[in-house]
Amino acid sequence: MDSFSQLIKSMFDGIAGRYDFMNRFLTGGLDIYWRKVFVKETLAAFIKLSYAKTNNSGFNIADIASGTGDIAIEIYNRLKTDKIVRSFFTDKPIHICCSDFSMPMLKIAREKVRKLSGGRGDNNIKFSFVICDAHNSCFKDSSFDIVFIAFGLRNFSNIKKFISTELKRIVNKTLSLSSILEFNNIFKIKSFKFFQIYYNYFITACASIFSTDTGAYKYLVDSIKNLPRDRDILKLFTDEGFKIFNYRKIFPYLVSRYIAIINNS
Repeated sequence: MDSFSQLIKSMFDGIAGRYDFMNRFLTGGLDIYWRKVFVKETLAAFIKLSYAKTNNSGFNIADIASGTGDIAIEIYNRLKTDKIVRSFFTDKPIHICCSDFSMPMLKIAREKVRKLSGGRGDNNIKFSFVICDAHNSCFKDSSFDIVFIAFGLRNFSNIKKFISTELKRIVNKTLSLSSILEFNNIFKIKSFKFFQIYYNYFITACASIFSTDTGAYKYLVDSIKNLPRDRDILKLFTDEGFKIFNYRKIFPYLVSRYIAIINNS
């Protein structure tokens, strides 16, 4: 793990206990909506891909940079409540792997997952929790059919290298879909002046009241400022052999969702 990743890991270790509360508070609960849309559209895209229907042996789904497990839980809820999704995945074993480099975050994720279905578990949906760095993961080649990454890309020290090496390596080469949810860099868009002021001042002020680590939330703002533009992120995918299956900004257009596939022949 490089020095940047070590620093970010330590930061997330320190704010794990307040992470969910601060997410809800600072976004006004919009982060819940963003994740729901993200998971819904990703699973719908996977079902739409004709070659995905040929797989009857089950599916491996990764939630990379899982944090406290909100994406994994939303995947589970969608599998159980969405009629179209449920009918497609019926009776097929599903493995959802939550991966993060922060042990305190994953401990919270594991406890939240334990409470699903009253802690009784599920016959065909299984969870696992893996502590590892996304840049140099412990997963075998072609491990996953779907890879989710929500609000984690900006924390990677080398986004281009991650996409060109690890992401390409761990997706299943014949049944692969990668889906990323991330803030878009509003600081490069003049019409987003209000949100620039909100990010620069309000987030830091709230963090000083509700959190003991204001530096972590200053980093949040800085990480958004340092993100490439959407078009540059899309180019990173296409340059590495991915096909952009779907892309859009999600209301109120502070976040973008990228769905990319590789080797869809």
